[in-house]
Amino acid sequence: MKNVYVNLYLLICLFITIKIEGQTRLIRVDSLFNAIKHDELALRIFFSEMPKGGDLHHHYSGSIYAEKYIEKARSLNAWINPSTLEISFELLEKPERVGWKKFKIYENQTGWYNLQEKLLKHWSTKDYDRSDGITSYDDFFNTFESFESSKDQMKDGSGLLWLKDLAINQKVSYLETMLEIIPCGKNLSLPESFNDSLVYYAQTNDYTSLIYLFDKMRTLILNDNNKLCVQEYLKKLGEEHQRLKLDDSLFTLRYQTYMVRIMPPVQVFTQMLLSYEAAHKDKLLVGVNMVAPEHHPVSIRDYQLHMKMFQYCAKHWPGVSLSLHAGELSEGMVSPENLNFHIQEAVEIAGAKRIGHGTALAFEKNTLALLGKMKEKNTVLEINFRSNQFILSSTAQNHPFEIYHKANIPLVICTDDAGVLRTDHNSEFIQLALKFPYLSYLDFKQFAFNSLKYSFLKESEIKENLIKKLEKDFIHFEEEIIKNYPPIFEK
Repeated sequence: MKNVYVNLYLLICLFITIKIEGQTRLIRVDSLFNAIKHDELALRIFFSEMPKGGDLHHHYSGSIYAEKYIEKARSLNAWINPSTLEISFELLEKPERVGWKKFKIYENQTGWYNLQEKLLKHWSTKDYDRSDGITSYDDFFNTFESFESSKDQMKDGSGLLWLKDLAINQKVSYLETMLEIIPCGKNLSLPESFNDSLVYYAQTNDYTSLIYLFDKMRTLILNDNNKLCVQEYLKKLGEEHQRLKLDDSLFTLRYQTYMVRIMPPVQVFTQMLLSYEAAHKDKLLVGVNMVAPEHHPVSIRDYQLHMKMFQYCAKHWPGVSLSLHAGELSEGMVSPENLNFHIQEAVEIAGAKRIGHGTALAFEKNTLALLGKMKEKNTVLEINFRSNQFILSSTAQNHPFEIYHKANIPLVICTDDAGVLRTDHNSEFIQLALKFPYLSYLDFKQFAFNSLKYSFLKESEIKENLIKKLEKDFIHFEEEIIKNYPPIFEK
């Protein structure tokens, strides 16, 4: 019995020692961090070494750097329109392609460097100049259509593999990327009058008629052909995921699907139903989202209709996780009455578990009540500061980051469209450290753990293993920083 007590005593002493050592380590790293939080270069060295967990707000097409799209156009010798810089990979010449040239021919005529620079500026926000008369948000959103055809050629998996390597190099172990729309339902023909009816019922708050029409459309959309199409799509997605060996001991990848909010209501609802049906059936497809500019006239007109659509889908597929771009707006982009309810309805009506951007928080009708509801529902905020900085001219003074943080809303730090914005995950952490110097090292460490805790990963064992790995990675990072880097950080 005496030996039992001795062993228990030693175990308690070991636990206390480990805990004290851990606390001492954290204090020392936090002290180092405080010494450099105004030094951008030192912060880059620090955050480049720090494990970051996951990136939960990540657009596949907008995260690939334009150089990769240019390489694809060059390697396949695509067609290029010298006037518009539009790219096409179709092999047959067409009458409307008068003036178009083969990529390599045009590149030889203009010079490799000159064409590269033209395309980089056209396909990303590189060297954006407001004096050109193009708004920052138009410059941002216009890029996606420009590289659409090149993106389609990346379906060989090269884009996903490049993103994996990039993530690992930035100490990111998990990625949840918005990959594509479920490619089903294209041959579905629904009455054009459904569009007008959906808009009318939503605008007049005739929810009885709206639900009746939703039910009718669901029967038509989820027919045997479309269900089979969804199954075949998921099968191909799984096979491609396995072929590329995207998951390993260093990295895990999962997908979100989405619908486009500026499309006609029937098309949006079709995409939504198929998205929920697919996400319900598959482990790789972990969530649903909605993309396109929130300030677009169609987005504004149909916003409340879309939230009702999500509410309807949540009742039929209660296990599907939803993240929504909501409140990605700033003063003057839309009229005041269209600025004061987007986040609230995304949380309370659509039932979004995570909110992307949420920059218009202070313009909501009842901000304090909304924050209380978000805290009660444990709604997560996906912070995309560099994106908000470019598109919405967000600053430390007008971005609600600090309000969310001090209201104890769970925060995750994300990249949004790193390729278009010419940035990376390290830069997101750096910008927050520079803009909000009250943040401590422990805050950034918590953001990293939040990104795994609040991921939509369906396999609990994989999530637990990722969190355990992150814990070990942080211990290693902290020990290395203390041992090797203090001279760099001393002032």
